[in-house]
Amino acid sequence: MRWLYLLKLLGKLGTLRRISPTPAKMLLNAFLGRDTHTLRLPDGQLLPRQITPPNLYGYLLLQAHVPLAPEQPSAPDMLRWELAPGRFFLTRLTTGMDLMTLYELFGRKDYGTDFTTQVVIDVGAYNGDSAVYFALQGAKQVIALEPHPPNFALAQENIRQMGLEDRITLFPAALSTTDGQAFLQVAPTEPDANSLTPPDSPLQKLISYTEKTPVQTISFSTLCAQYGLEEVDFIKLDCEGCEFALISSLPEDELRRAKTWHIEYHARPEPLIQRLQKAGFIVEKKLDRGVLGYLIARRQVNNP
Repeated sequence: MRWLYLLKLLGKLGTLRRISPTPAKMLLNAFLGRDTHTLRLPDGQLLPRQITPPNLYGYLLLQAHVPLAPEQPSAPDMLRWELAPGRFFLTRLTTGMDLMTLYELFGRKDYGTDFTTQVVIDVGAYNGDSAVYFALQGAKQVIALEPHPPNFALAQENIRQMGLEDRITLFPAALSTTDGQAFLQVAPTEPDANSLTPPDSPLQKLISYTEKTPVQTISFSTLCAQYGLEEVDFIKLDCEGCEFALISSLPEDELRRAKTWHIEYHARPEPLIQRLQKAGFIVEKKLDRGVLGYLIARRQVNNP
């Protein structure tokens, strides 16, 4: 992923002065594997940070959409954002793609903009960014699942700092076909890619899973029963491959508990499309790149 985002940054050379006082030097250092850079803040101040190319690119994109907090953390590998007046959110800069995912939510608005009074299940909550987004866009209840302990801890802190504990319930588990325990395959430098079942796709082969950790798993039916949910307005499914086993295993009446499934797929999505259509959903692709993109499956009115 590093080289992909280096090329993206190179393509933005003309606009890099917005985020760096010395853009050519920044690019050269990044190509040489050096991740200590001086960032230009929107007010013109300069801030030294340790930041990888994916997050540099995310920082460039976020500038026009999300304000930085007036005070930044002392840790050189973090930034703090003001996602709502007086409410702050922490992102990592040397692991994962925290700034890219924040841009996808608050800049590109991949999941939509209106969740007023909705009940949302957020599978793959990561650092809490999507759960916070759904709550800020009006969701009355967000049930967020994140099995990886470091991601979970950061999500918990972010939800607390945003003052959204009353609407977001964070649960330390992975959604799976069964209740119990499983081993999460962990990519230490890319914690956004952790997976119970890494899909067999070209992009996933670029990720180095060098650790594994036991995590709790919970089935969809148990999750709904635990929270008393007969119906769910919106399910965000971003679990780095679990989408295939989950969707194929759920009975049609369980699939139809959701009005909308918003699924990030990580291999060719045809099996998912066929299964959801058979269960009575209208399915569309979004941002399709062959083995990566979104499926948005909306339950047809005549399938209550």
